[in-house]
Amino acid sequence: MSIELEKSGLDRFQSVTRISNPNPTFCKESDKITDAVKKILATSHRRIPIVTRRHDVVGVLSLMDILNAFLRRQNMADKISTIMSRDMIFCNVEDPIGLILQKFKFSRRGGFPVLSKKKLVGMVSERDFVKHFSNVDFGMKVEELMTRKPFFITPDITILDCLKSIANTRYRRLPVVKSSKLVGIEAGTDLLKYIKENGFSFSSLAKPIESIMIKDVISVSKEKDVSDAIKKMKAKDIGGLPVIDDKGNLEGFITERDILEEIV
Repeated sequence: MSIELEKSGLDRFQSVTRISNPNPTFCKESDKITDAVKKILATSHRRIPIVTRRHDVVGVLSLMDILNAFLRRQNMADKISTIMSRDMIFCNVEDPIGLILQKFKFSRRGGFPVLSKKKLVGMVSERDFVKHFSNVDFGMKVEELMTRKPFFITPDITILDCLKSIANTRYRRLPVVKSSKLVGIEAGTDLLKYIKENGFSFSSLAKPIESIMIKDVISVSKEKDVSDAIKKMKAKDIGGLPVIDDKGNLEGFITERDILEEIV
């Protein structure tokens, strides 16, 4: 079962500029990793394009790139160029929305730079598609799209082990579960904020994740229409929600990517 893109009011033949961000956050390849950290935390973007002095796009730096560099104990004062990905997927300013939707599905990336003759003119993300369906009856229940038995962590593991779990699984956020009950959630951006606040010191990572996890968790019921989950994600500017039953037991997890896969 799927839902047509046009139900959101979007036209698949329109240029990607119809939905992309025309003022994207970016860094220069000569900037320090710490400069990128500040921008990612200030904007909550999961990836930012990297440009030359002439504003040509030469790569992308993601939250995961930074977390992996930290785990390798790389000096955060090093240049961004030492850890950014040059093997990037991008779209051109004239590309239609329908083509970009397919690029997301094939690449399983969360966002692309929008270019015009190698120059950065925008950024488009999964969220830019999904948010348009917040007021559309999706016609599917959350349980039809959610990941069942999602990967989770327990509140007693260390912050370091949580960081390793996020880096290894590449999940953007992990539910924290105790005796089958959802008791918290931890996201990669929250970890990066904590690491920065503690001077990129490994000694601060020995505490249990329970000490820093978000305890007031936004969740959704599996019986709700998918549009209800989209509304909550849009309101809180987040990319995924744990799915719980009326007793607080974790039943699944639904993300923007799960939803995007059903848009045709």
